Amino acid sequence: METDPNNRTLTITSTTDENVCFSDVATVAKRWMIDFSFVSLCQFFKEGKFEEFNQTISTLETIIDGSPHLNTEQKQKRQICGFLARIMHGKHLDVSFDRDERLSPLMSAVGVWASQKETVANRSLFEHVTNLLYVQSVAVCLEKGNSGMASSALKWLEEECEIPQNLGIKLSLIVNKRDTYHPFLLNFSWNRLLENIQTFLDRFLEDHPSDFLLQAASKVVKAGQETGEDSETQEASYTTNRSSEYSKVPKKKLLSTRNIHPWIPESGKKPALTFMRKRVSTRLTYRRASPETTLNTTSLSNTTLNTNATRKTHGRWPWDLDTALKAGVKRHGEGKWSRILQEHDFHGRTGVQLKDRWRVLKKAHKVDSS
Repeated sequence: METDPNNRTLTITSTTDENVCFSDVATVAKRWMIDFSFVSLCQFFKEGKFEEFNQTISTLETIIDGSPHLNTEQKQKRQICGFLARIMHGKHLDVSFDRDERLSPLMSAVGVWASQKETVANRSLFEHVTNLLYVQSVAVCLEKGNSGMASSALKWLEEECEIPQNLGIKLSLIVNKRDTYHPFLLNFSWNRLLENIQTFLDRFLEDHPSDFLLQAASKVVKAGQETGEDSETQEASYTTNRSSEYSKVPKKKLLSTRNIHPWIPESGKKPALTFMRKRVSTRLTYRRASPETTLNTTSLSNTTLNTNATRKTHGRWPWDLDTALKAGVKRHGEGKWSRILQEHDFHGRTGVQLKDRWRVLKKAHKVDSS
């Protein structure tokens, strides 16, 4: 390992005949890994492979967290993966992707999909998926026998997403009758939602090829099948051959990658939908929601946040957070932990942890226990 006059760390490997900046190589390799993970997630989504999807998206989240600077296309792919994760868990009302656990996976997906308006060139497809998400956000709750959550979901859609009035009226009638077999729901079914999302993915992949590693791996497998060798032996041979080829290529060529511009829809068209006013969650993986949240059948404004199972361990409560907690309870009242969390930064602590801390303060007679 050497250092050049500009203090860049250079590494000599067995496959290069010139010094190459390792950080540049790592950036390109991570880009390939992100692309391969993205293609894999699209395939697992299409095939409905739940476990494989969850494992891959956890890997992707680790890679992305270690990449501080994502280009425009990588950010788009991250958002799409987050959207797919919410759909994969769409019928699981006991999981959450948001800080606000009152949002079901499909309700969360509404916001993520809305953020993709510039990614979807086909306006009709975008609007159709949006309406399917609206309907299924309510229909899944009814299907699970939770009419209260269905009512809360509909109210949230009307207040935060401004769904078309006629659609809201139809959904309201369906919720009141608890009619899970209404013809309207059959026309906006779960399967149709999946089909339209798959159409979007197919078109996106056509415009944003992400298959470099996929093609390389396919060549290894195909060559192994032709020669009768196992994939591991063939991979070693393939790597040796590719190393020989790369040694003949100028290093700038080797390290360069095509910067694909984002898919821009037709300009001049006014968006047909009103998008969510609140910040969209970009979380890729889910967590289990607390029973208090998932079994709630009342208004979305009266639910305790987060779950004991995923509670993070924090150190001692500093005095300033105790002060903020006391002020929050004084202003909003005991039990209004979600409102208190929105008003002050408690360094990642949850509503349940605020509740526990308040209990400790009361036992220590540091606050009024009345």
